[in-house]
Amino acid sequence: MGSLSTNVGIPPLPSGGPAQLVGSISAAARAIRQKALTCEELVVNCLDRIEALEPTLNAFITITRDEAIATARKRDQELRGGRDRGPLHGIPIVYKDNIKTAAVRTTVGSRFLGDNVPAEDAAIVRRLNDAGSVMLGKSNMSEFASGSSGSNPFYGDVHNPWDLHRSPGGSSSGTGVAVSAGFCLAGIGTDSGGSIRQPASRLNIFGLRPTLGRVDLTGVYPRTRTLGAAGPMTSTAWDAAIVLNALLGTDAAPANRWDPLGRDVARELELGIRGVRVATIADFSFENVESEVEAALLKAIDCLANLGAQIQVVQVPVLTQLDYDSLFANVLLYEFNEILGPEYRSAPKRSELFGPAVQRDIERGVNVPRATYERIIRERPDQVDEFKRVFEHVDVLLTPTLPNVPPLQSSGPEVWARGRQFNLPFSFLGVPAISVPCGFAAGSLPLGMQLIANHGQEELLLRVAAAFDSITGLSSRRPPLSARPATAGIGESFRSTLPAQ
Repeated sequence: MGSLSTNVGIPPLPSGGPAQLVGSISAAARAIRQKALTCEELVVNCLDRIEALEPTLNAFITITRDEAIATARKRDQELRGGRDRGPLHGIPIVYKDNIKTAAVRTTVGSRFLGDNVPAEDAAIVRRLNDAGSVMLGKSNMSEFASGSSGSNPFYGDVHNPWDLHRSPGGSSSGTGVAVSAGFCLAGIGTDSGGSIRQPASRLNIFGLRPTLGRVDLTGVYPRTRTLGAAGPMTSTAWDAAIVLNALLGTDAAPANRWDPLGRDVARELELGIRGVRVATIADFSFENVESEVEAALLKAIDCLANLGAQIQVVQVPVLTQLDYDSLFANVLLYEFNEILGPEYRSAPKRSELFGPAVQRDIERGVNVPRATYERIIRERPDQVDEFKRVFEHVDVLLTPTLPNVPPLQSSGPEVWARGRQFNLPFSFLGVPAISVPCGFAAGSLPLGMQLIANHGQEELLLRVAAAFDSITGLSSRRPPLSARPATAGIGESFRSTLPAQ
């Protein structure tokens, strides 16, 4: 089925006013300092866009309009009083709904936790609050992060603004759509098997999964115990660096081993990439990839070469040995069952409280032999060490983010399984990875390029991403979506059953 949004433009921002400056954190921050824009004007503009487009896209579970406006006014007062918290001061942001927010419900996309209101914020939220950001709400997601289609049986499906019938990716679907549609200037997603990178690829934005353990996950409801990470989803590489800087700040706990106080992730983004060694992976990077994805990736490689990168092809045997289907079943689902299984099995009427994807994942996880799981975990350190040897010869690895163009949201499970091909192995190896806009398939469907680096090398990934985007300008394209719902009922079918927001 074709797109419903062909030749329909995004509703214009109010003419003649500062709201036209909305587009990136960097631009908004400059406008605020130049007094061309107030924090309140910026936040209200985003909230008004949400009001116009949310019935179509269904990107949110909870919208915190009144709280956001009150916080924005406080940020304006702080600036008038001489307190400037930095580049995120007054910047509107959304959080995936598995990240705890004090006094604001955190459902994890589930009916089971539909009335869950945390008493305190996650470490991520505290850090971004301290940096001056303004929360607009909690974004829709796959139930308990089970799935990559953007579907949710209780809060309704999230819809891709590039084509309402195509998957926006998941499980951080609502966060990605909020950034892509201009609802906010940044969002926070989580990623165990690709849940930041996949929506970023489907939505023409940047999605960064940091090094395993680099961002504090205290207060984030886990999908797994050993694979999960949280990171920024933004419209520019610079914005991702700004958000990551704030996420890496210290909390009550001592600074972790990656980040001494004062480290600036953005400091290298202007250096260019001349001499940077970028490699595709033999028997991996182009395996089982659709032709439009391959063509976009080859053009991207040519662009990187023209920017001065040294393009190579490398062998990485450990990647061809890691079976992503096995990792999904025998690690991710095993740990998911350990986390949620006891509550799931003790819940009354669990068939009403849990959707089919969660039920299926727990049933598969409970059947994984403990010996199988422990063997894989025991072998992991040696595999990580073997993999990291490639960085003695190259700086950045390159693959597609996903092997296929954005599929119909009604596609079957075999389509969603393909999405783990280029994502889950790097989650298991714990290295940082970023999805970068790299082109469009027929019908203006976005495609993403994945860049991977050694532990703690997010700066390098962002530097390559920034250089590539500065030449291509691909991230500046916006989805052709009208404020008027393109089809009656899309994004509405579950609204009447939701608790008041």
